[in-house]
Amino acid sequence: LRRHDRRRLHQLDRLPDDPAAIVEELAPVRLGGLRQAEAIIGMLLGFAQKNRGMTRVLTGDALVTEDDSLQTRVNQIHDRVEAALKQALRIAASRGETAADVDAAAQANVLMSFVAGRWLQYAKSGFRRDPAEFWSQQWKQLTAGVAA
Repeated sequence: LRRHDRRRLHQLDRLPDDPAAIVEELAPVRLGGLRQAEAIIGMLLGFAQKNRGMTRVLTGDALVTEDDSLQTRVNQIHDRVEAALKQALRIAASRGETAADVDAAAQANVLMSFVAGRWLQYAKSGFRRDPAEFWSQQWKQLTAGVAA
């Protein structure tokens, strides 16, 4: 792992442990919960566009020969972001933005899986497939059964 990638990973480690704090840091509270989730995902896709090396780290591609503790750190980052998405979805539910039967944990997992898949597709394409390609259309599809 290159030195600047280690530095970026350390920066990501500084994300707050509290999902509400991550939501506040990544998406302002004045946005509705669904808009917060959309902003978080948009930021994650944009981060990949600007940070190819870190995209390889976050997908595990650059960690094949590295210490297991780095993979543990990446897993923790994924978990914290997923928790932030769940928090945003709970905010959405409390504001009546989502259907009553939406499971925030299950939907947050779907959204995080989408992000991880887009990151992986970007890295495996040799960084030719833009992770944010079709994002606005995909967001509509990802939330079609969620929005109230």
